[in-house]
Amino acid sequence: MKKLMLSAMGAVALVLASCGEAGRTQETPGQRPDFPEELEGQRFELRLKGVNNPGYASALVQVRSISVTTMEGYSLPTRLKSRQSMDLTNPEQAYLVGRFVVPEGVDRVKVEVEFDDFGGYEDAASGGVIDTRVAPLRFESPVAYLAERGHAVVHLDLGQSLRAQGESRLLLPSLDVRY
Repeated sequence: MKKLMLSAMGAVALVLASCGEAGRTQETPGQRPDFPEELEGQRFELRLKGVNNPGYASALVQVRSISVTTMEGYSLPTRLKSRQSMDLTNPEQAYLVGRFVVPEGVDRVKVEVEFDDFGGYEDAASGGVIDTRVAPLRFESPVAYLAERGHAVVHLDLGQSLRAQGESRLLLPSLDVRY
């Protein structure tokens, strides 16, 4: 009888604990939105994908910042979404770099992605540092193109962008933007 009573009390404790967890889950706010709801404009994503891999086993980079401006130089609201290293040798992955909002009346924007100072690479023979300080990724985009699918995907050509400099590599961006 004592065992039955202990089992029943244990079951009740588990049920109460799970109810408490459910209550806590409901009270905890979900993911915060990137931008306030009252911020007007079209919302877009910026993604990064490595293409034309000449044989690297890995090519890791991290993004430090993104900026999106109007053609006149006015800054638009942006949110950096990726603070992790991105392996650009993964052909199936277009990494989410950030999000931005473009107000009505803006027809074209300038986008700039700045990397952390260094990344890393590995190929069949060796590995080393990728110096990403040379040049940020830069491109201009018609807002109409962005609006088609809600994003821009930067295809960074690894074969042309990573230039050997001794055992290290320089990142000199050669890119194509897809919408």
